[in-house]
Amino acid sequence: MPERQNLESQWIFTEEELLRTPSVLDGISPELEREQRGKGCNFILQMGIQLKLPQLTLATASVFLHRFYMQNSLKKHHYYETAATALFVATKVEEDMRKFGELVAACVRAAQKNHSLEVHRDDKEFWKWKDCILTKEDYLLESICFDLSVEAPYNLLLQYTNKLGVQTRQLIRTAWTFINDSTLTMLCLLHPSRTIAAAALYCAAKHCGTEFPDQDGKPWWEVIGVLIKDIKRACNYMAMVYEKNPLRGEDGVRYVTTPENGTETTRTRARAVNDSSPPAESVSRSRTESRSGSEGGKRMRDQSRTDDEISEEAVKKKLKLHEEAVGNGVGVPENDSSMRGKEKAPPPPPPPPPERPESGELEEGELDD
Repeated sequence: MPERQNLESQWIFTEEELLRTPSVLDGISPELEREQRGKGCNFILQMGIQLKLPQLTLATASVFLHRFYMQNSLKKHHYYETAATALFVATKVEEDMRKFGELVAACVRAAQKNHSLEVHRDDKEFWKWKDCILTKEDYLLESICFDLSVEAPYNLLLQYTNKLGVQTRQLIRTAWTFINDSTLTMLCLLHPSRTIAAAALYCAAKHCGTEFPDQDGKPWWEVIGVLIKDIKRACNYMAMVYEKNPLRGEDGVRYVTTPENGTETTRTRARAVNDSSPPAESVSRSRTESRSGSEGGKRMRDQSRTDDEISEEAVKKKLKLHEEAVGNGVGVPENDSSMRGKEKAPPPPPPPPPERPESGELEEGELDD
């Protein structure tokens, strides 16, 4: 592992160095260079879909392409030709070989943007791409210094999740998607594979709301041996790429950059249980008890006030005053709610006297005055 990291470090550059690539020195703007590199990686992806190659092989081919253009200019080497050659070399390195004729036919279909195109071996385009790949293979190997050791972030991602003890399906799929998107960018020239894998895990944890517990008092990024500052820098680079994506649209999701300085305050870290800090369960229990205690205390104060207002002596006193008021012919005030529920209902009014018939005749049992 240390030897592979040392070999990978020779292909890590600063952002200032990426502004002085052979393509930029040849008159191509940095924005146009990133766009053409992305098109070359997308060409690799289109060929890989036709050949049903694993994502690991496609990522290796993308790394070869980015490293090639750190030694050569895009003005002299078209990105489609470099992408086809890089994929051909990557299939050998990752031992995912396909028949050379099938690979050349996939190049023709991808270049024509027609995956259902019938390609014959005697076609002009077929021989053109075949000669291009065979001729450019040696030149690509020389440009990347015959350094074929590429450590893909996918394997490191699975190792990290296994080491941290968090292997949910949603978390891994989100981080896997982040790595897939990073292969279209120049992130592999800014950070090593372990940092890219850690950044993918960081972004996935924030997206899924996952927390990684501390181990022996160390946060999760120290457990896997990656600096949190490098992780945030890689995340900010991908956020910039997502923001500048022309397919995102004006109403797309805004990708907010993460502050690189300061302590880690996100929810990706769940602090460990130690003597100086109370356990998470006790903290949550204490918070719950404090909330319930405050509510209970409020209810007790309300209850105590009610008991003081309506004590037994007060009830007896009000009943006595009510009886005296009734005996003296004094009505109870309407706003006295405490006595309104205790006063007796008034007797029903007497029935009205019978009405006299209009004819003036006396009914049976009536006396004429």
